[in-house]
Amino acid sequence: MDSWVRFNSQSQAKERVLRTAQYACMLLGYTLHKSRVAPDLHRTISDLEAHMSLTRKLLRLGNSVEALQAAKRAIHLSDSVLRLCLTIGHLNRAMYFACDNVLWAGKTGIISKLDQQKWSQRSFR
Repeated sequence: MDSWVRFNSQSQAKERVLRTAQYACMLLGYTLHKSRVAPDLHRTISDLEAHMSLTRKLLRLGNSVEALQAAKRAIHLSDSVLRLCLTIGHLNRAMYFACDNVLWAGKTGIISKLDQQKWSQRSFR
């Protein structure tokens, strides 16, 4: 488990680079759409942005495990208020990432017939 958490922390830098590239593709796609130039290029840029989004979600697969590990560590704090707040916060983050993982599986086709809108709403509650 510790090796997965260590790998996941190294993946966060890669996720930031991909996020920057994804947002650059979004900006370029918006600019191409507004200028109505090269619809094929706009579609290619949009597809690239979608693939980067799925790749970022793939890199976040282990974040729910990391959040559960943090909740396990927070349970042992001596201050009861801090213990309660941190444990609930980490569990909430783990639930968000679990919903995010289900959404990723639905978008990649691993889980067919997934109600994407329902799971999106669950991840933001």
